[in-house]
Amino acid sequence: MLSFSFAAFATFAARFALATLAAALAVAVFSPRVARADTPSTALDGPWNMTAVVETFTVQQWSPTCGPAPVTGTGQPGGVVRVRTDGAEFAIEGGRRTLRSDGCVDGMSTLASEAHSSDGRSWRTRCSTPPSDPRRATVNTAYFLTGDDTLQLAETGRYELTINAARCIADVKREASLRKFAAVPAAASAATSPGVRARIETGGPSPASPAGASGPAKPDCSAPGRAARLEVRPSRKLLRTGDAFGFRAVVVDASGCPTGTAIQWALGAMQFKDGQAHARVPTIDAAGKLAVPADCADATFEVVATAAGRSARASVDVTSPANYEALVAQAGLGPSGEREEPAIAVLATESIGASDVRAEDGARRRRTIFLAVVAGLALSLGVVAVIGAMRSRKARSVERAAESRHADRMREYELEKREREEAHTAQLHAHLESVAVAQRAAEAAAARGIDSGPMFCPSCRREFSGGGAFCPYDSNRLVAIAGHQDLMTGPSGGVCPTCRRGFNPGVKVCPHDGDELVPAGMMTVAIAGPPTVRGKICPTCGGRFEGNAGFCGKDGTQLVLLN
Repeated sequence: MLSFSFAAFATFAARFALATLAAALAVAVFSPRVARADTPSTALDGPWNMTAVVETFTVQQWSPTCGPAPVTGTGQPGGVVRVRTDGAEFAIEGGRRTLRSDGCVDGMSTLASEAHSSDGRSWRTRCSTPPSDPRRATVNTAYFLTGDDTLQLAETGRYELTINAARCIADVKREASLRKFAAVPAAASAATSPGVRARIETGGPSPASPAGASGPAKPDCSAPGRAARLEVRPSRKLLRTGDAFGFRAVVVDASGCPTGTAIQWALGAMQFKDGQAHARVPTIDAAGKLAVPADCADATFEVVATAAGRSARASVDVTSPANYEALVAQAGLGPSGEREEPAIAVLATESIGASDVRAEDGARRRRTIFLAVVAGLALSLGVVAVIGAMRSRKARSVERAAESRHADRMREYELEKREREEAHTAQLHAHLESVAVAQRAAEAAAARGIDSGPMFCPSCRREFSGGGAFCPYDSNRLVAIAGHQDLMTGPSGGVCPTCRRGFNPGVKVCPHDGDELVPAGMMTVAIAGPPTVRGKICPTCGGRFEGNAGFCGKDGTQLVLLN
């Protein structure tokens, strides 16, 4: 019992500690940081270079009823954008759609913001769909200003779809970084006209741009830099059997300039919907052109483009022409059956590495605290386990000792009980033999006409002066006192509550009525009763007796009242 209770306590302590740890981590990760007064929000205004928003999906469970499962790719392409402050918030303009610090990156129409916090250097927002929407989604978005010219975007979410009793669940992680364009040097600013300098500082068209042209200046790609990322378009494609399609891939540097790096093409493992092996399967050539045989069955596979040791993957679904239009509408693809956003593999970039180093400052401290808390909890649980094991062993030892003592005591009790029963049986047997001897002696003396002296009844223990062989109160045969004084101290006999006859010790049931005998003392008053005026007579010998007698003293017959 002790070990079980301690184990239950240890389990409760572990669960409580884990719950506390989770709450502490949630507070550490999502609690707003203290704003720095030396970083005004207006410093964010201006042009920024933004990397592509990379979407990484992890499918927990999926059913074909929900359509094709989501795949990792690019949610929004990178490029030059403009950051515009709006009070304590800001907006990122210039991409496929405007992103705001008080909203989420996911563009689902039913997503709505339900919580938001900001401290001037970090912005956190939680979005979710209404309970009535079968597409349950919960998204957490955060922007971190990790330096005066670097913004980090991180978003995590979960999607749960319920369609025709089929449940589909997928997790997503989106990441991107923004680097602000460097300020124009003072000398160059002084030598530049006010109109041109204003366009450069605000990200407007460069002086080399045609008059009236809008948008930021394009980077100079005459000398491409180090390869930064591999892009494959489209990231998802739906084909009919018998179709051919050319995938496009390019390796660009941090500014988006093509580097001319060689790209190899290959196909990933194929999964046919009928589960059978097929001789004719899709193929892809060195230029990325995919060919699907006309007799190919419905299949799903990946097109893999590899450059500089890294690979980007685009998903492909092959179906029959009859099902093509329905699958295009169900999957939410474009009219050509594809998702134009590229699949991206990050190769190497100095700006991203530098941003990561600055972003690790706060994360390292939280990770150190997390490891310290986990180590403390592990040590505490280890101590609890050791103490529990020691107490469990001690409890088992105490329990075994108690069981051994109880067994010894039970053996002693059984031995004493058996000895008492044997002694009682021997005494009762000796008593019965003595009574029988006395009765036989009395009968022999009566037959010879010898007066054996005073007599007593073995049932009621009354004494009689002589002249009779039976007790007039319970009809039991009398025994001579002389020579049998030890019988006077032995156990008394019993009396039948129905016929009121007495019997020697050892008899439990009346042989006449079948009733269980009771001690003679309980029947003494009932047998004696109050004095009766009328006398009684024996119907056998005709002898007369007092009114309070019940049986004949000569032959033991039950008396009747005189008329």
